[in-house]
Amino acid sequence: MKERRDKSILWGLAVIAFGVFILLDNMGMWPELPLMKIAVLIIVGIVFLGCLRKADFLGMSFNLGVAACLFSKEIGIGNVSVPIIMLVAILIGVGLSLIFGKSHFSNFSHKDFSDRNVSSFSQGEGEFDVDNNLGAKTEYIQVKNIRRGKIDNALGKMTVYMNGSTIDPAGAFIDMDNGLGKLVAFIPKEFRVTFVTENGLGKVNIHGDCSHDETLPLVTVKLDNGLGDVDIYFE
Repeated sequence: MKERRDKSILWGLAVIAFGVFILLDNMGMWPELPLMKIAVLIIVGIVFLGCLRKADFLGMSFNLGVAACLFSKEIGIGNVSVPIIMLVAILIGVGLSLIFGKSHFSNFSHKDFSDRNVSSFSQGEGEFDVDNNLGAKTEYIQVKNIRRGKIDNALGKMTVYMNGSTIDPAGAFIDMDNGLGKLVAFIPKEFRVTFVTENGLGKVNIHGDCSHDETLPLVTVKLDNGLGDVDIYFE
């Protein structure tokens, strides 16, 4: 919980800083400084740190590529096109993944990395925490007596299946966070679910219906969507 709280504080400070930079840039203050570039660099840096914590070499190199594109002139590669810079960054990330074998994207193929799908299973009792940064990922959650859960998707596509899970008799709280990517969640229609939704400029679609049996434990889903798309299916 402390790690999640620290992450929320870090992102909150980044968003506030981004807003301040937008204001200063439009006010014409310090015109010699690329304020918008610096603001975007802050966001990139936070994502980079998250990838670093997970030894996600492709994610790290991708973010370094974005930073290199932002400051290409300053670092002396202004004559190199953006696609070439990003291609080199991705190749470096793939190479490091193959060498060290710790990246979530070590099964990179000749296809575009955003089209690949990594599958994993989350099993246990009481709690679960799944996330996805880039690329495509399918997560099968089979947890008994769920009390708390976390589903976090940043830039890629994440599909979550909760079939086979059960809810604690006292109820459960699930935190769903989708940034710029696409999040698809399949929830058993036998669950009694209520949503607390915060949606930015993205889209949230709920397909089907959950149970309305008030004798069942209540699942509270806090859904926070930024610029991406979220589809919830009750099946």
